[in-house]
Amino acid sequence: MAHYYASNLERPAIFNFATDVVDYWAEHPPKDGVAMQWVSQDRKTERKLTFDHFSRQSHRIAVLLREKLGVQQGEKMLMILPRVPEWLLYLSAIRHIVQVGDRSPKDVVHFGTALSHIPKDARHTGPKPDVKSAAIIYFTSGTTGNPKMVQHNHISYPLAHVITGKHWLRLRPGQLYWNLSEQGWAKAAWSYFGAWNCGAGLFVHDDRTAFDPKRTLDVLHSYPITTFCAPPTAYRQLVLDDSRKHYSQHRPKGLQHCTGAGEPLNPEVIKLWRETTGMEICDGYGQTESILVCGNFAGSPVRPGSMGRPSPGVPLRIIDENGAECDNEMEGDIAIQVDLAENSPFFGVFDGYLGENGELDRKLRPSPKYPKKSFYLTGDRATRDKDGYFWFVGRNDDVINSSGYRIGPFEVESTLKQHPAIVESAVVSSPDPSRGEVVKAYVVLTQAAAAQDAAKLVRELQDFCKEHAAPYKYPRKVQIVSAEWLGGYKTISGKTQRKRLKELEWKDQAKAKL
Repeated sequence: MAHYYASNLERPAIFNFATDVVDYWAEHPPKDGVAMQWVSQDRKTERKLTFDHFSRQSHRIAVLLREKLGVQQGEKMLMILPRVPEWLLYLSAIRHIVQVGDRSPKDVVHFGTALSHIPKDARHTGPKPDVKSAAIIYFTSGTTGNPKMVQHNHISYPLAHVITGKHWLRLRPGQLYWNLSEQGWAKAAWSYFGAWNCGAGLFVHDDRTAFDPKRTLDVLHSYPITTFCAPPTAYRQLVLDDSRKHYSQHRPKGLQHCTGAGEPLNPEVIKLWRETTGMEICDGYGQTESILVCGNFAGSPVRPGSMGRPSPGVPLRIIDENGAECDNEMEGDIAIQVDLAENSPFFGVFDGYLGENGELDRKLRPSPKYPKKSFYLTGDRATRDKDGYFWFVGRNDDVINSSGYRIGPFEVESTLKQHPAIVESAVVSSPDPSRGEVVKAYVVLTQAAAAQDAAKLVRELQDFCKEHAAPYKYPRKVQIVSAEWLGGYKTISGKTQRKRLKELEWKDQAKAKL
């Protein structure tokens, strides 16, 4: 048994999250710490669960599934549960049995009843799974197309997220971490594996309603949450005037550290949050396909708008179309170097996209220097400054090419967010007969700005962008939309689907020419 929180991360020959992490903390419980503090939606019911509870119950569930229900290695289980402790119990259990099989309606088993027949001291003693075997399948959010099935093995997420928890979330035994992500998002697994590897507890508010910034602030005010993570869509609402006023009257009980992920955070949001709370939002970058590979860490000043620096031990690069590393300030593809021989100490990247035929596929680009290594292409583009900070440009398909100038939508959106009239924006390319493409901005206005003359406000926004960014990057086309309309072009996790907006824009422009 190895406890990986206090040691350097190395590729193990054998690893089982349930026994090597959950059982470890059950035997060595953190002082004054819990594995989970669960609160019902109305906050009238609360449960504090220990690692010992999760250890005992996961063993019982594993015995039930393997020995009583006959589930075999290689089968798959689809979990559909809200924010309840049982989600993590079943996930811990299937660490023992690898995966769980499909059941037809006639085979439906009531877990509560079935589990009651398993002794409370039952222990699952089956063999540990091969670390290379499949452990988890998550779907991508579908930001740029149809969701894909992403397969991870027993260390690429369950163990490698030590880096996420230790360095980015800065978790340690006894702390309490709240992440707003839904259980079905890969980001929820970041919480589970990141926190428990570090002996920290998870705070779960079983809120099944639409996000409410004041309700979120009330939760932070009422519970000893030390670490908080939210997507940019939530932070944008948390820094609105009403939210900031509510914060001043309901300050957090124990908050020490804030992080954000999902898509880049606008510098203006980071600035307003710092002015309100006195804390930085440490932005981070990763994917369903990987752990956190780039972020803002202790000891490195936050540069608003930057993705931060590569995570410790992560071979993150910016490369050109030939696989050569780009010079500073040169735009290229964000890529993770993959050791095909599997000897590298870094292993926090997926096995591949699972196809209908059961085969795996990864987007790899050969390394010109190292024949046994390749690069996994994230699909995003960025630049790197002389100090090693990465600066997000956009998805490959999102970058706008206007008269030979390459324009990243995120920079334009961040500039617009600095204007007091803007709540949110989304930037895509629009066809233009002379420039090929021009910048088109869909903007959501504040209530006060919505009452102004639209044409005059559009000119003001364009002039503002010319003044606060390179003049050629200003949006030559601006369309005012409602928050509800723009919300229709987001994934369930709140990411803007620029691909769909771009398709809409180009389709509408084509119709206009007919």
